[in-house]
Amino acid sequence: MSERHLSLSEAQKQLADLPQLFQQIEDPIIVTENDKDIMAIFSMKSYMQMRETIASLNQTLQILHDEKFMASFLLTHRGMKADNLVSLDQLKRELGWEDENLESK
Repeated sequence: MSERHLSLSEAQKQLADLPQLFQQIEDPIIVTENDKDIMAIFSMKSYMQMRETIASLNQTLQILHDEKFMASFLLTHRGMKADNLVSLDQLKRELGWEDENLESK
């Protein structure tokens, strides 16, 4: 991400031109005052992408903080690693649900 820096007075002068500028660039513009960053200006597209990313990360954090879900997930994950899995065909054979038995019913 390549940021442009404008002083507050420059940003005020160029405010009306910013929509056209954001059609050409997607990077934020950092506004400074006395050589300190005081705000960032984003295109609406970048802002919406950021909001979607934040919402997605919040959902992920909620899942990760759900102790019951994570315990269940970890148990399932360990079970998959333990070579306890069987193929669908093997399961059908073990249960007597082979395709030929199902077709005749």
